[in-house]
Amino acid sequence: MSIEQNQKVQGYLNSVCSHIKWTEVHEQVKLELLSHIEDCVSEYVAEGISEQEAIEMAINRMGDSVDLGKKLHKTHKPPISWKLLSIVSILAGLGLFTLYSVEMQGLLMGDISVSIFPKGVIYFFLGLVVLLAITFFDYRRLKAYGMHLFVGTILIWLMLLAFGTTIVNGKPYLNLGFININYIDVTPFLFTVALAGIFFNKDWSKPNWFVSPIFLLIVPNIFYIISNSFSAAIIYTLVFFILIVFCGVTKRQLLGVAILPIGLFLLALLQEPYRVARMLAFINPHNDPTGSGYIYIQSINAIRSAGLWGQGFTFSGNLPEIHTDLIFPYIVYTFGWVAGAVVIMLSVALIVIMTSVVTQVKDKFGRLLVTGLTSILAIHFLWNILMTIGFAPISGISLPFLSYGGSQTLINMAMMGMVLSVYRRKNLLAKSILKNNTY
Repeated sequence: MSIEQNQKVQGYLNSVCSHIKWTEVHEQVKLELLSHIEDCVSEYVAEGISEQEAIEMAINRMGDSVDLGKKLHKTHKPPISWKLLSIVSILAGLGLFTLYSVEMQGLLMGDISVSIFPKGVIYFFLGLVVLLAITFFDYRRLKAYGMHLFVGTILIWLMLLAFGTTIVNGKPYLNLGFININYIDVTPFLFTVALAGIFFNKDWSKPNWFVSPIFLLIVPNIFYIISNSFSAAIIYTLVFFILIVFCGVTKRQLLGVAILPIGLFLLALLQEPYRVARMLAFINPHNDPTGSGYIYIQSINAIRSAGLWGQGFTFSGNLPEIHTDLIFPYIVYTFGWVAGAVVIMLSVALIVIMTSVVTQVKDKFGRLLVTGLTSILAIHFLWNILMTIGFAPISGISLPFLSYGGSQTLINMAMMGMVLSVYRRKNLLAKSILKNNTY
């Protein structure tokens, strides 16, 4: 009988773990304690002591199981990234205050029948529930279902396009009764989780390495183009390449995969010249100041005229979507360049902290997951701010945690919950390692 199957050893290990409340760490604790016991037994057996007696001596040497369990409980509490939570809370709080300001000034353009501030508060608390639920969920359970999640995401998308009850501007919405979820907003998150599960153990040296990456890249982009969402296609493509670079692909492999999506984008753009003109309007908006360049000019003017501390609640309302995509110019105009700098610094701090999580996680699946989700948020922050100051084309890219929107609020909170789930388990060994060292 091996040492790990010894009843006294099992009883001791179970007794120790019974005092450690975080059950997810039990396997790892047992593995570590068993290793110490085996070392002690080997030492005693080498001195001529029988194995059974050596086991008893090793257990006694480890100390009282109750005392040890209580000590290990203190040292094995799941970590919480209070920095991440604090920054998200500050950004969300600033976003809600801004929504309240916009609504009180009556600056909303279009027919918005429901007040955005109360709904924004509801979305925030719903998002908080989602964040907490995912934080306590063991993300490692998703590792084996990468391809299942990818295919499932595509199938739901296909059904929504064919039978969806709510489709706005070609974009499918998922009707959950109490809320309509923009499915396009959800897909980058779902695809990132799927890709992390598919790529974490992929062998890129095989002759047919390119088959699945090309499929995984092209199929979603076709659906994005069909759904009239080029910005989401660009985000997904960038995240895809960031993940495969993280996996260690060669430059030749990277170039080989990149040719197809570039060709697909060019083909789609050539079929819709107006889209090209609209995308390039940011280069010289004064060529069409009352048309495609209007929003750029108004946004830049609002930011330039803000001053250090802002113009107060005097915004003229000459910009659309100031509660969503163009919330940043409103914040800067109203509260000043200082407020804009604070938003940028908080955004950078959030991305830096999320990036640091990648270096702390032992599990490759977890590292890929955080890398992908960090990339999504970083692209959103960067693109949204750059487009409001005239350095990127204006598109339906919201400012994370600040812009109004039920779908985006919930998905941003879900992404943060997933990052916190990984962080919570950053010191745990991958389950595959634990299974290969069963006791």
